Amino acid sequence: MAQAINVCSTPVVTRLYTPAQMGVIALFISFFTFWSPALSLRYEYALLIAKDDAESHVVLRLAVAVVVGMSFLGLPVLWGLHRAEVLGFGLLPDWAPLAGVAILLGYGVFMVYRSWALRAGIVKQITKATVMRSAASATTSIALGLLTGGIPALFAAQFMASWAAMLKLTRNVRRHFVSSRPERVLGREIAAAAKRYVKFPLFETPSTWVNQLTASLPVPMIVTLFGASAAGWYGLARTIVGIPNAQIGTAVADVFQMEVSSAVVAGDATRVRGLFYKLMRKLALIGLLPMVGVMVLCPLLVPWVFGHAWREAGYVAAIIAPWMYVALIVSPLSGVLSALQAQEYKLIYDVVSIVLIAVAFLLAKAWHLGLLQFIAALSATAMLGYIVYAIVIVAVVEARLRTVAHGAD
Repeated sequence: MAQAINVCSTPVVTRLYTPAQMGVIALFISFFTFWSPALSLRYEYALLIAKDDAESHVVLRLAVAVVVGMSFLGLPVLWGLHRAEVLGFGLLPDWAPLAGVAILLGYGVFMVYRSWALRAGIVKQITKATVMRSAASATTSIALGLLTGGIPALFAAQFMASWAAMLKLTRNVRRHFVSSRPERVLGREIAAAAKRYVKFPLFETPSTWVNQLTASLPVPMIVTLFGASAAGWYGLARTIVGIPNAQIGTAVADVFQMEVSSAVVAGDATRVRGLFYKLMRKLALIGLLPMVGVMVLCPLLVPWVFGHAWREAGYVAAIIAPWMYVALIVSPLSGVLSALQAQEYKLIYDVVSIVLIAVAFLLAKAWHLGLLQFIAALSATAMLGYIVYAIVIVAVVEARLRTVAHGAD
């Protein structure tokens, strides 16, 4: 349902907003993509491996407190990028950093409660919240687009999506854990939990930032090289091609991390290995048809479905389809590193990917590449980074599972 809402609403949205306006919101989303995964300093994933439900309440309070602090810390960071006009961020409205705090806060709390819901196995509540998120975004962007439109309407849609999903999920998850809630949570308990799961902020957060920098940099790079309209085309193409990743990939990753974390806690190395390789094979098969369909059909159908002003987005979608296919396979599998507390190994992929995307940008400037040539370079380098990442994950899984099996023995 969430996927259908996104697909059906996008042709309407592209007729209510110009490519340049969509490029500006894509610029903000590039910052959001970079900052939001580290809002809790990754402590939300410690909820999955907390020793019992009572400890999960302590970790929850720790994660939410960090989310609040990191959301407000995002304000000066985005304001500094805007004032310095770095990588096109000067195109954002002056009030964008304030709006960003509210959007980040709602999304960060949602992500913490999503992990708590995964601990409980109440995946259905996550599904409902995801549908609510898509519906709130589509409804707000279309309604305000018909009334006033413009960039403020697109920011309002981001705000409504974050808060609607968060409010929907928190009520239901709190109700599930009410019986295990301690009478009070002491500050020293929160400090102890922060120390016990320090690998999440110490290794996984820097790794996530570098990783998300790779995902978010293309938009400001495109704005710098080709302007806001080009960023709008790229943003639409990324939305179209990334639908399986954003909906199916995310849902699969949630269930996989829930199951693999349970198997790791139980010391069942055989089950961890089986889940890992079975998911790898199935995602490789599931993603083939969408990739081929996008490459063949998007250049023909995008101008007709979304309007002639968006014609270039069809070619961009075809170029990045293989990149998104590889990401669909590898990204959900990376959750096994958190379950095994082997986050430090992810830095290998992160360093390789950020170097590759920087090289593509510098070559585009030096050789005066066109938009499609630059997108092709980005797609090729991103695929290479994911292949390296997949090799690292397999090696770490095999090494750590031998340790898990010996521990169980």
